[in-house]
Amino acid sequence: MINIQLDEKPISVSIRYNGYYKVVLLLAIIANCGYAKKASLELIHIVFWSLRNETNYQVLLDLANQQRNTLIPWTFEHGIDEVLALGLINGYIERVIVGQTLEIKIADKGSEIINAIDQFGLFQDEVQKIKALGKIPKNRLNNANKNWKLI
Repeated sequence: MINIQLDEKPISVSIRYNGYYKVVLLLAIIANCGYAKKASLELIHIVFWSLRNETNYQVLLDLANQQRNTLIPWTFEHGIDEVLALGLINGYIERVIVGQTLEIKIADKGSEIINAIDQFGLFQDEVQKIKALGKIPKNRLNNANKNWKLI
């Protein structure tokens, strides 16, 4: 008979899977890509999508800089509901209805987090990418997504 022994070894988990890391990205997205400290869920999802790899990022950067007017097929960010819940529970963000659209707004506590991150120079690679995208108007996103429809 064969005797099998399993040794448990700790494995490191990438910071990209940490909920608070994603909350920091969420706050940076709202602060730098939205208007009046607010951002739609669509904008949040698409910026998270762009941060997955350089190709996606370049597509959104070109759209933000008006070098293109359409988007390639993009996907929703997995687990964003948990990130939003974490932000709401900790008082970093608030839900706001604008017209008939749910938007996410940075609360005072969230602004303090963003200011501290800037002050201490944390997450600079990611924050600089988000800042480079700048404000992305809703109508530009809507026009870029017009070519897509469910079959």
